[in-house]
Amino acid sequence: MTIDASTLARALDAAACESATLSRFLDDLDGWNGSDCDTGSNAALTLAAMARAAARVKGSASFAEGLEAVIAEGLSSASGHIGMLVTALLASWAHELGAAEPSPVAVRRMLRAALTGPMLDVSPSPAITACVATAGEAVADLGDTLTGTPYLVSWYSMSIQEGLVGATDDRTGRIDPGASVFAILFACLDAAVGGDSSVLESLARMLSELADAQGRAPSPAPPAPERAFAVDVLWRATREDAKAHVTALGAMGARVSLVGVVDPFGVGTWRLHADTSAPLAARPRGGAVLRFQVADARPDEELGVDELDDEILTHRGVRLLERRPLRRVERARVLACTRAPGLVEDLARTGALVLLDPSGEDGAGIAALARASLTRATLFIPCDEASAALGGAVSEALSRQGPEEASTRVMVAGSRDDLSAFQVAHECAGSFVPQPGGAAVRDQMAQILADSARSALSSVRTQRIDGDTAGIAAAVSALMSLEPKAWRLLLCRSDGPDLVALVRQILVHEGGERSMLGGVYGARQAMLDEPVEGPDLEVIDGGQDSGTLLQAVG
Repeated sequence: MTIDASTLARALDAAACESATLSRFLDDLDGWNGSDCDTGSNAALTLAAMARAAARVKGSASFAEGLEAVIAEGLSSASGHIGMLVTALLASWAHELGAAEPSPVAVRRMLRAALTGPMLDVSPSPAITACVATAGEAVADLGDTLTGTPYLVSWYSMSIQEGLVGATDDRTGRIDPGASVFAILFACLDAAVGGDSSVLESLARMLSELADAQGRAPSPAPPAPERAFAVDVLWRATREDAKAHVTALGAMGARVSLVGVVDPFGVGTWRLHADTSAPLAARPRGGAVLRFQVADARPDEELGVDELDDEILTHRGVRLLERRPLRRVERARVLACTRAPGLVEDLARTGALVLLDPSGEDGAGIAALARASLTRATLFIPCDEASAALGGAVSEALSRQGPEEASTRVMVAGSRDDLSAFQVAHECAGSFVPQPGGAAVRDQMAQILADSARSALSSVRTQRIDGDTAGIAAAVSALMSLEPKAWRLLLCRSDGPDLVALVRQILVHEGGERSMLGGVYGARQAMLDEPVEGPDLEVIDGGQDSGTLLQAVG
């Protein structure tokens, strides 16, 4: 039997369904090790995106053509380290197979080459490494035996499961969630090639038996200080530049995954996922950056309250856990844009996914981020007219696509500068999803986000300023109409301490004058003849090119 693009499409479609059903189980397994309980969710998002990409490939296309389309989708839409590992697996297959027909001999080479190759740099868990090594040795042990492709794939899949059993912690009973995802993926490939879905039922029983031990309740843990942020980068560069960038990040203590594809001219499209305390250091200095995305790496336990679910986890008639599984808090999906590098960390700490200098070339990737919302409601927060147009284009594109995509609502906030975007993110990104959650509360979540965004914008006024004293005084005078309780100053690349001192002086002077008329500042000076206290001014070194912003916060 020859495998082709349709075989890959069936396998990924099944894997997407299985991982979606098992996502809470896999997230729960992730929490046993004090991790962030997201491996299952990220695997489900990645495999669903890949399945959609595979479905768009003509059924008569070759296996290599199917791999090419799916890898491109993985570079754009993979979620988390597990998404990168799945993409890396497929990229290693594509590199080993090349343009060759997937004969049994070629498939054997392809399977043994898992997670190896010059176009990837990943750090799989010890359990994944053990599973892949066990399966590779099992295929090698076949020697010169001539077997068909279905037998090879089935043998490899069973060996992956054998490796998973061997890698399970005998003392705690902890099952590695990443290795479980690999077992699911290969079982689905086995079912697609052999046409027998019973292997999926066998896998469910095996996972249940492995999880039968009464493991301790999962507990998400905050990341190590040197890995406080999760960074995703999509960029075009040479292989040498990409590898050098990964080496530099690794020297800083970051956990890095890299996958790419290179064209005949030696320039590649690369996807990097890094856990680091210095997100701006992960921004490539060479090449063309298409997406630079930063998120707070803290699990939801640090931002809300996780609970144990009353629902029993079952799959294919098998009870997967004897205890109650963890139920993660659902939070609003908020995408916040900025042109100010110095604002990235503050924006990420609000709970938003931050896009620094978003590119119109990455519209499909941004659409994938919006589509990942569990409620099907996403708030896109622009920082200027260009990013607002990008958000509108993404919203329109999703509304014209299939039923699943069209059900995703992308609302574009009215912010048109970086500080207004920050205020909206601060008010909206921490919103919790009403229960029962999911797509059933899409309209309710959309209304909450829209109302919160409008409220946030009504509480601030922003003016662009430069070093001109008269201009700053006029801007402050205009902003005083809001009767602000606090001020924010976002410094551009060319401004510094001198402008900060000037703004403070003008704010004190303006506040002192207004206090004589019962204004905001200096009331005690008018009544008790005390000195005027300085205004509450938050200074952020933004480093943007578009000019300094002064914001009044009511």
